[in-house]
Amino acid sequence: MNKRIYFALLLMGFTSLIVQTLLIREFLITFYGNELTIGLILANWIMLEALGSTLASRPSLKIKRNSLTYALLQAGISVYLPLGIFLIRIIKNMLGLTVGEGVGVLPVIFSSLFILAPLSLFDGAQFPFGCRMLSDRQKEGSLESAGRVYILEAIGFIFAGPLFTFLLITRFNSFSIAFLLGLVNLVSAALLLKDTLADVLTRRFSIIISALLILAVFMLFGPASKLQDISVKKEWRNQEVLSYQNSIYGNLAVTKSDHQYTFYSDGIPIITTPMPDTAYIESLVHFSLLSHPNPKRVLLVSGGAGGLINEILKYPVERIDYAELEPLIIKLINEFPTELTRAELCDPRLAIKYIDGRRYVRLAASLARDVRYDVVILNLPMPSTLQLNRFYTNEFFQNTRAILNEDGIFAFSLPGSLSYINPEMRKLNSSILNTLEDMFSVNVIPGEPNIYLSSTGKFKISPDIFLKRIEENKIKTKLLNRPYLEDRMKPYWRDWFKSSLSGYKAMRKNLDLMPSGTFYSIAYWNALFSKGLRGLFIILDKLHFGILAAILIFIGLSLSILMTAIPKLKRYSTGFAIFTTGFMGMSFDLIVIYAYQSIFGYVFSHIALLVTAFMAGLTLGSSFLNRRISSIKDDLGWFSKIELMIVGYCALAGPLVLYINQNPSLKFSFLFFILSGCAGCLVGAEFPLANKIYRKGRAYSETGGLLYGLDLFGAWLACLVVSIAFVPVLGILKTCIILAILKMISLSLVVLNSRRRV
Repeated sequence: MNKRIYFALLLMGFTSLIVQTLLIREFLITFYGNELTIGLILANWIMLEALGSTLASRPSLKIKRNSLTYALLQAGISVYLPLGIFLIRIIKNMLGLTVGEGVGVLPVIFSSLFILAPLSLFDGAQFPFGCRMLSDRQKEGSLESAGRVYILEAIGFIFAGPLFTFLLITRFNSFSIAFLLGLVNLVSAALLLKDTLADVLTRRFSIIISALLILAVFMLFGPASKLQDISVKKEWRNQEVLSYQNSIYGNLAVTKSDHQYTFYSDGIPIITTPMPDTAYIESLVHFSLLSHPNPKRVLLVSGGAGGLINEILKYPVERIDYAELEPLIIKLINEFPTELTRAELCDPRLAIKYIDGRRYVRLAASLARDVRYDVVILNLPMPSTLQLNRFYTNEFFQNTRAILNEDGIFAFSLPGSLSYINPEMRKLNSSILNTLEDMFSVNVIPGEPNIYLSSTGKFKISPDIFLKRIEENKIKTKLLNRPYLEDRMKPYWRDWFKSSLSGYKAMRKNLDLMPSGTFYSIAYWNALFSKGLRGLFIILDKLHFGILAAILIFIGLSLSILMTAIPKLKRYSTGFAIFTTGFMGMSFDLIVIYAYQSIFGYVFSHIALLVTAFMAGLTLGSSFLNRRISSIKDDLGWFSKIELMIVGYCALAGPLVLYINQNPSLKFSFLFFILSGCAGCLVGAEFPLANKIYRKGRAYSETGGLLYGLDLFGAWLACLVVSIAFVPVLGILKTCIILAILKMISLSLVVLNSRRRV
């Protein structure tokens, strides 16, 4: 029986990670999500999971059929997961939104809260019932039960990450994954009930679970594909879906409307053929290449197929290097070709580099004598995600400067307007312009969008210069004639733009480890679709490190005074420490992944391995303490030492990340796995010890559920504030200091508690 329980508890963590990852991907496709969307969804999941764990703590003590209850929770997850996927895909229809229409924060919050609720509550409730189920099979009041459940859940996470990333998501559709996961959970549920079939109620529910098991097998080998097709058609209504595939980098879809193909990446349209966005493409390409007297070698970073390459090829260039991370995009373009894309991709002057553009530029910068370009064109959306922001930072601009020839041109675009620049758009453009001018001389052609042209030296642009070079190269365009150029490049617009951005030198610069561009992009997006939240972003923009640190120190002193005055409150110091450790753990989970992305390039498989390193460390730390917990006499002393180690970790992690960022050699990449593993180890070590300290006569299923809920609550809060406020506004280094201060507060309260016991 113990083996079946261990399998069920392993499956708890395994299922939780796969369900979270699967549903977050589905939400991202539906809501064109960025880190804000991910943070909101994950925060909702964690909050509901904590609620489920807390609500189930006391019932787990009273309900005698704990194995039956746990099995029913597994069955509930199995039944609801396919329904949850279907609801996510039709939620925009339910909200009355069309394909391509933006969504604000509030619809994301409430729709994800509604859809995730059953799954999250069931998942959270499994923990206290798992503690009770395991402790009932061992000695009464065993100190190791809650810690062992924590360890088994973490091991399940470790197995789930690589399996989902490298196997499930690349070979199965979402419904097939859901039914396969449901099948495994139902098998586990049936095994748990096997030894208690003499009970009438258990026997009745075992019949239901067996029926569901047969249904899951049937759905997996047939109707799952039909459900996939039906839900995709509803998600992309009024369009013919030609392809819908997942890769380790994201979701790619191809739709057809009349004779027009549209290629989507995670729900965002990235390429349209055979009639592309002519105004945007011609402006970006020709303003860039016409700014150079004789462009021969061009680097195009992302988004080249479908028009941009075709426009570049109109010039007598010798070579175009095209950096594209996702090979599946090019494969799909070749599967649904047009004359335009066929001509682009078959031209002998084009060399496609299947590599992250940031990483390619960094590698090229290290070989700058051998790899130099006349023009570098960045064709990416505004830095609305941490991933995109990597291409708009001081560090990226520095590497780009290194690969340009003496009179080389670097070009990109940002949101703009010739009528009104709202405060959010102004801040976004100001931050990037202030950053760019550290490396380049800059000319901006205002419009929709703003075209940024920069060079290592002074350079002139004018309608006459552009028209002369168009004639010399015999360039044919649909848009760039004399009236258009003279209107777009009027001195009036340039002066108006400078006036609109007056004071831009005072704006925060955009750095790898302080992504202000992401913050201002999110603020701009929400000003369009969630105007009611503009005040929140204004407040967050004013977040000041010194003031925040002072507030935390004041709270710490107040709590210390309060606990000294009321000794009964000291026993809650352990729960507060677990809350702050949950906050710290999730914070470093986000910080390490983001810093790794920024420094070494976005490689999804490596991110999965970073998460695995965190969970492996958590398992190691929890297992180490759990084995020794019975022999530990000075439990608060041990707990204080772990708290002190966490403070030290927070204080040292920031400078280490900063050092690696300043010396971005691949030989240092292993340090991020160590950082992630150490964070997990410290988080895991506290949990079983906290259970021992906090129990004082309580059953372990109750204390386990309550402390697990506090741990999740801390992680929930971190999801909301770290990636959206702390890291973009304060930066990683100052965020680490804030975390160190927070843990110093919890350490001081634990020390107060230990003195009371002495």
